[in-house]
Amino acid sequence: MNSLSQEVTLIVIGCGFFLLVAIGIILLILVYQKKQLRFIFEKKELQSQYTEELLKTRLETQEQTLNMLSKEIHDNIGQLLNSAKMLVGVAQRKLNTPEETLHTANETLGQAIQELRALSKSLNGEWLEKFSFIENLNAEAERINASHSITMTVQHPAQLTMAKDRQLVLFRMVQEAFQNSLKHGEATHIRIYAEQPDGHLIVRVEDDGKGFDLTKEGFGIINIKHRATLLGGTAQWKSLNPGTQVRLEIPTHT
Repeated sequence: MNSLSQEVTLIVIGCGFFLLVAIGIILLILVYQKKQLRFIFEKKELQSQYTEELLKTRLETQEQTLNMLSKEIHDNIGQLLNSAKMLVGVAQRKLNTPEETLHTANETLGQAIQELRALSKSLNGEWLEKFSFIENLNAEAERINASHSITMTVQHPAQLTMAKDRQLVLFRMVQEAFQNSLKHGEATHIRIYAEQPDGHLIVRVEDDGKGFDLTKEGFGIINIKHRATLLGGTAQWKSLNPGTQVRLEIPTHT
């Protein structure tokens, strides 16, 4: 009986020993995995910090370059075009019956000066601080309606509670959407609706064009989706009868 009791005691002690060894191995594995995860996390954090710092440096360099280009366009090229337009105007006034081509050239120069002014503003960093999605959208509608070949109507709230840089990205998305309608949809009427409910901005761009295959994603669609993701929002396409609708939903705050 004593022998049996001793065997049972040895078995219990052996099982306890192996159990402790197993627990020790498990703890070592958990500690190792925790260190590995911490190492991976720290590595990703360093990579993220490096990428952010690199992007910041690139943006600073880019901003300096763009500001320089903006001033060069405004002060140099803009003045040259203004002088050329003035000379064309003088030539028109001297002629009793100026050629139609001279009149067209004068109008073309005026349009080129306006485009350059807009480009100069868009390249200037200070311009971003004053950027307005609503003002630029209305300006685009006026420009398109002036062609008398297509009609654009715009509905929007009085003001947006959204940062200027986010408004700029949103404007580029909407611009890409109606440019697709102009280039590929063969639309005659474009309608843009913007509303701002519950911390979100919803913009719908609708046209009466021929539509397109929603299963095929071109560069324009990919670009809009990418920008929507960057802003923490979504971009969706829907076929109308006739036409196409692009629906953008973007948080007003980051």
